[in-house]
Amino acid sequence: MKLKHINKLLFFVLAIITLSSCNSDSDTISLDASADAQIYSFALAAIADNAVDSVNYPILASTLFSIDQGNRIIYNRDSLPYQTRLKNYAVTISYSSATPSKVELIYADSVAEWNGSDSVDFSLHPNFKVTAAVGATSTREYTIDIRIRKVDPELINWNKQVLLIPSSVKEQKTLLKENDGFYTFSIDKDNQFYLHKTNAAVTDYETKLPINGINASDVLLESITLFNGKFYAIDKSKNGYSSSDGINWSQKSSGIKALLGVLPGASADKDALLVITDGTQDSFAKTTDMATIDPIRILSDFESAGISFSGFSSVTNYDRSNLNKNILAVTAGQKADNSYSNLTWFMQVDGSGVFRVTSNQQHNRFAAKAGIASFMYDGYLYALTDNKFYKSMFADSWNLAPDKEQFSADMVSTTAQSVIVDDENNIWIFGGISGTGDFPVLDIWKGRLNKLNP
Repeated sequence: MKLKHINKLLFFVLAIITLSSCNSDSDTISLDASADAQIYSFALAAIADNAVDSVNYPILASTLFSIDQGNRIIYNRDSLPYQTRLKNYAVTISYSSATPSKVELIYADSVAEWNGSDSVDFSLHPNFKVTAAVGATSTREYTIDIRIRKVDPELINWNKQVLLIPSSVKEQKTLLKENDGFYTFSIDKDNQFYLHKTNAAVTDYETKLPINGINASDVLLESITLFNGKFYAIDKSKNGYSSSDGINWSQKSSGIKALLGVLPGASADKDALLVITDGTQDSFAKTTDMATIDPIRILSDFESAGISFSGFSSVTNYDRSNLNKNILAVTAGQKADNSYSNLTWFMQVDGSGVFRVTSNQQHNRFAAKAGIASFMYDGYLYALTDNKFYKSMFADSWNLAPDKEQFSADMVSTTAQSVIVDDENNIWIFGGISGTGDFPVLDIWKGRLNKLNP
């Protein structure tokens, strides 16, 4: 009985102690309001009103914005497309775990509180001012820097150069030798064969030098090819020549009916010059020095009738990672029957080491005529004829290039130009013959797609 009274007494004492502890001010828990006013993420989206918006605004919605907390700037590293309109955008912002007490839009002449859901007119260039949950003692104001391309990336700016091809030149073929300027091989008005070389800055031509070893009346200017730092050419008598400096040439072979260009291999050491040799039957062959000629195979009847043997324009596209695009493309020129062609023939070595030749279909996109020039640029094969550019994804089909890429109207009508693309994505166009064929054109033009500017 006494133990029962002791247990009751102990229970009441513990209850009093517990109640006293619960009411103690020293154990009261309080949550302080957050002083974090930082923006942690920022995104924009908009509804398209026209065709341009329908292209640009999906890009806007996927654009990542960076936040420079130190300088309090929010910006997009990758510029938005040209002609992206600043207008009312939906804004999505994330903050710290605590909701800010308010967000204000700071304009040049006014301040407006933002409710977090209304669209914001970015044409007025607002700043975002965040007041933390703790109140006005903690604020951050962010500048919003929406970067938009200032120029059309798909526009080629064409500039006529101050430098002209020397006035003594009658017809020419110009090549670019790496780190050594442009080499203009020409038959001058005195009917002699010369080399006119520019300085590296392409601001002047040096004194012309007479070329030795090839007869001016026989050389096929369009055949001159630069390969592994040396120059190669053939003449009307089907002789093959080489030169290390472009001035002194020596005959290396005979029976070369056409020098088609550089046939790319699976690796650089497999590259070779592709030629057509003369014999009982015309044959494809390759050489690395114009002295040793290695036969590949005889031309088929279809190839013999369709491939151009002179007056063509060839260009090599190097793509070792995709041998389907690792090709030599030969466009236009004169066929065996002396008729003109507007076709493109593709020569390549496939992954099994087999030499293949294919051609695109007949087309009437541009006429078959003399003086068509071709070049590779921005992943496309281009043809230049009648002062107009045509482009193709490896000549599956030709289309007139967009107006943004075409020449300015003040360019003299010209054919048979030399077209060179340099390592900085500049397109150089040297000279040619007037559209009427009456006189040589001495102008030099340079252009580059804005999106390929360094």
